[in-house]
Amino acid sequence: MILFASFGSKKHPFYVGVTEIRIDSKTKELNVSCKLFQDDLQTALHAVYHKQVDLTKRDPVTSGLIQDYIKKHLIISIDKKLAELTYVGYEIEEEAVWCFFESKLPSKSKKIFVVNSLLYDQLEGQTNFIHCYYNEVRKSYKLVNPENNVTFEY
Repeated sequence: MILFASFGSKKHPFYVGVTEIRIDSKTKELNVSCKLFQDDLQTALHAVYHKQVDLTKRDPVTSGLIQDYIKKHLIISIDKKLAELTYVGYEIEEEAVWCFFESKLPSKSKKIFVVNSLLYDQLEGQTNFIHCYYNEVRKSYKLVNPENNVTFEY
């Protein structure tokens, strides 16, 4: 009974985000997906931009805030060349929101440097899991606030 009650509340006991980076060297594409709790992202957007945000109501202003926020807190470089992330959109999945970005592969290097500080300013206990796929070979790392970067080498 208590377990079900905690799922129904707006607050959750832990703060976790997941970032997936998929690199295909043949097509020279880089795809990024970020999964965050919906209420945490809304709170962060309000704190940074001083605007009430309701992610269930899709509009260009909300999309612009998401794009700006994530691009400031998620930086990916390959062989020291910055990946220029282009915002694709977002989807809501239960209590979470998936945000999608894409880019052309800036280099064929197999050294990927990631800075991820999503929600760190708002949530002291934020943990971000990074899953990096290079031609389907997966490597993962757990960043716990304040640790915000990792290098993957393939």
